[in-house]
Amino acid sequence: MKSISLFSILLTFFILSCNTSSFLKKEMTMDDLLAAKENIDNLQNPAEILLLKNSLSEKILILKDITVKDIVNSTNVDYDFCVLADIQTEKGPIECYIYTRNIRRISQLKKEHSIITVRGEFRRYFSMLDNYYTKIEITNSIIDIKTNN
Repeated sequence: MKSISLFSILLTFFILSCNTSSFLKKEMTMDDLLAAKENIDNLQNPAEILLLKNSLSEKILILKDITVKDIVNSTNVDYDFCVLADIQTEKGPIECYIYTRNIRRISQLKKEHSIITVRGEFRRYFSMLDNYYTKIEITNSIIDIKTNN
């Protein structure tokens, strides 16, 4: 009986602590993200914009078969390194800033050779005066290496 009670307590604690965990979040693709960005860019009401941006940050972005452009030191204080990748879309190129805590996986990546699939929490998109349509930040990422030529 004690083991069942202990198991129940541990299971409850696990479920409550994982409330913001990525496996409970909805997934989206780059096409979904671009459609949402276009919608946000056309809005006038800043409160509505904030709500839509917040709803995006509650989703998991899936990027398949992208080539690693570079591995750099992180500017995000929660991570040591950042994986950079470019994605070509109909709107233009998008630069991805991918953050993971799996340093062992990052150490296996080869600049301009590794092809990866990423599953991570979409944090934000931002733009600068350059040739990119937008830049996106993905945190708590799981990186799978497809090829590492």
